[in-house]
Amino acid sequence: METLIENWIKDWFITKSPEIDLGSDQNFFEEGAVDSFGVMELITDLEEHFKITFTQEEFQDKRFTSISGLSEIIRQKID
Repeated sequence: METLIENWIKDWFITKSPEIDLGSDQNFFEEGAVDSFGVMELITDLEEHFKITFTQEEFQDKRFTSISGLSEIIRQKID
């Protein structure tokens, strides 16, 4: 079941990379949905929208590469 967090992230990718049909478990770096500049924009938008701050360790987390994994990290930060 998709969460509100996952839906928000999916919508972000649709807005930024409409030509890429990105699944929840696909690596958005490998799929070319985001580049180094784009990931900085994604991080900023996520932190502002969800009122969170990512740590360096979270950037290294393998879950940080997919919509579902990123959603898990954000859920943990919010709860």
